[in-house]
Amino acid sequence: MRKLFACLSLFVFFSFSPDSGERFFTALARKSAEVKTVSGTFDQVKQIKVLNQYVKSSGQFYYSRPGNVRFDYLSPKEMTIIMTSSNIHIISAQNASTFSLEKQKGLSDLAKVMEACMGGDFSSIPDTYSVSYLKGEQGHILVIEPKIKSKMNPYNRIELRLSESDYAIEELALYEKSEDITTYKFKGISTNRKFASTFFKP
Repeated sequence: MRKLFACLSLFVFFSFSPDSGERFFTALARKSAEVKTVSGTFDQVKQIKVLNQYVKSSGQFYYSRPGNVRFDYLSPKEMTIIMTSSNIHIISAQNASTFSLEKQKGLSDLAKVMEACMGGDFSSIPDTYSVSYLKGEQGHILVIEPKIKSKMNPYNRIELRLSESDYAIEELALYEKSEDITTYKFKGISTNRKFASTFFKP
């Protein structure tokens, strides 16, 4: 289930000048307001430190405002993870599990972080997280970190890279407390595609 938590009042630390950060978040908010859905493909690499091993997966992802995220893993095994505003569903050929966000605040907070990463609205992130911005050589970089350590949060930090030109999501890196690192690289991004009403239902 950790694969999902992508991505787990807004506090912003600007690594360059405050003006550059303010301009970025203003432009990002304007751009994200125009986007209702996002979809594309992803390649995932999980670095397992204790085994010195890299595990690769790939598939398709979908986001629909507000709060609907779907990852369809196609390789090496088929699996679907669906997140809504109230539940997380994990579905495979063998079984299906549902977790309530209402009953688990830690999962609920991390779900909001994932939605912010997919949809670009970082004002929705709980104030228990900090968001740092810097301008990278190949795009915009955001670092999301929990302000308070919690057993419910498996990550020390989440790094997100957005496109230089249109702020599309390009890469998401999850740094776990176990020192494992999971990196998603997104391709073929399209926006405002229409999905069936049942698409985010298990």
